Amino acid sequence: MRKSIGFLAGAAAIALAFSGAAIAQQKAPEAKKQVVKKAPSPCAGLDEAACKANTACTWYRETTTKKGQKRKAHCQKKPTPPAKKAPPAEKKK
Repeated sequence: MRKSIGFLAGAAAIALAFSGAAIAQQKAPEAKKQVVKKAPSPCAGLDEAACKANTACTWYRETTTKKGQKRKAHCQKKPTPPAKKAPPAEKKK
């Protein structure tokens, strides 16, 4: 009888430990983040002639990578240069 009481107490302790871990893993429901979609690129889907006519776009010809994968020819927006910083103000002496 003593062995069965000790066994039951041990089993209860283990069950309690696992249930506590399961409760700790449950998280409060998170609010959904608002996803803001960017406007499509003005260069997306243009053919070669239209791409070359647009000054904001660059035409990339079909190429093969070093790994042997082919990249299709496509039009892509030119990268925008980073904003220039204002020159530091001169100190008066």
